[in-house]
Amino acid sequence: MLDYLLAQKNFVTLKEYVDFLNELPETLAEIKRLSDDIARSGHTMLPPPNAEALIETAMVNATHWRTITADVPVLGSVTAQTFEETYGFTQEFRQRTAGVSTTSPVSELDATQFSVVKSRDWYVPPPADVIDVMRELWSRLERCKSGVSRFKEIVRSVGETIHNIFVRFIESIGLPLCQCHDPISKIEAYYSQGRIGLPGMQFDPSRPYSQQERLGMAREHLARLSELYRRTTGAVNNLSDFCYRLTYILGEAQRDLQTNHPGQTVARANSSLRLVDFSLAEVKAMSDQLLQTMNAVK
Repeated sequence: MLDYLLAQKNFVTLKEYVDFLNELPETLAEIKRLSDDIARSGHTMLPPPNAEALIETAMVNATHWRTITADVPVLGSVTAQTFEETYGFTQEFRQRTAGVSTTSPVSELDATQFSVVKSRDWYVPPPADVIDVMRELWSRLERCKSGVSRFKEIVRSVGETIHNIFVRFIESIGLPLCQCHDPISKIEAYYSQGRIGLPGMQFDPSRPYSQQERLGMAREHLARLSELYRRTTGAVNNLSDFCYRLTYILGEAQRDLQTNHPGQTVARANSSLRLVDFSLAEVKAMSDQLLQTMNAVK
């Protein structure tokens, strides 16, 4: 399994991005005041960052982050339970058919004796045969897939704000401040005025930095912001790929379960369930990753 797809650093980066946006409104307000002051002095200003879009994005992504922190442990638990139920059935099927003729149809097996059927989590009517048990396990795999898809959609929504809003903010503050004077970037102008510092950049505008220091830090902080964009994009891509892979593997297990039918022989059923086990081994590894990641997203 590619562990980096669900690595803790992906969640740390997402949190850093969300926190940056949440702390940005005060800076945006100061940018507007400074831009208005400069414009009143006769400069032809380029458009400032879209404060309204950024503030709305911050609120939406704060909600998305709360959803992510709630969904990861739930998804880990649901995936683990789905694995245990399905894998437990395939192992029990193998044990219960060990002394049965390999040419016997699976319809002759007593489906009500399987542990998953006797468990408290069996909410559907008693199965008529083993195929009914497999259909119910297919449904549970489908519900697990739906949970993964919902999680992927939340991550995708965060990714859209990175590309549609955040990158425009970075590009905006890297553009010239106005059209009528030397091409100094907005962020350099903001920093040199001593009134603005980007959130989380350890820059105190009130300190007596030299102009050279201020301009240097402005360029450095713009580079750090571009790096945050790159890392956040990578985090979203990794989490999306994890969800895609988990959904695909759950689907593989479903397809192998679906190949079974009442007239199928015990031997052929055991062969198809071995393929299910092959998929479930990866489901187990990915479920373990989700459970191990719980603390990273709090």
